[in-house]
Amino acid sequence: MTFKILLAEDDEVTQQIVKSMLSGFGEVSLTLACDGRAALEAALTQPFDLMIFDQNMPHINGDRVIRHLRAGNSANRDVQVIRFTAEAEAIRHPAAGTDGDIVIPKPIRSVEFVAVIQKLIEIRTARRENTAA
Repeated sequence: MTFKILLAEDDEVTQQIVKSMLSGFGEVSLTLACDGRAALEAALTQPFDLMIFDQNMPHINGDRVIRHLRAGNSANRDVQVIRFTAEAEAIRHPAAGTDGDIVIPKPIRSVEFVAVIQKLIEIRTARRENTAA
């Protein structure tokens, strides 16, 4: 089973770091969006198993994209979200409507990120198997 991830990140270095960390997971398909508008468009047109949003992106920030998706009837309305942020305040006081999100501070620590991805893949795989049974 392929685990579909949307990565919404405008920083090319962070994109490469995330791609590198995800390369160890053979069952991952990554869709990249370089700004908030592209992320919203991707999330409205195809289903994902996980969405990763940078907090501060051009055009529409990560929180606004997430709130829009959760307020509508998007196929990704209830999909787990990881939020990247360099802002300590956002970690201590998440924005309204982002309660279920996993917040990972920048710079991203590989061990933490890989452990979160592994756990989410395991949970999603178990749900799919239970649904198929």
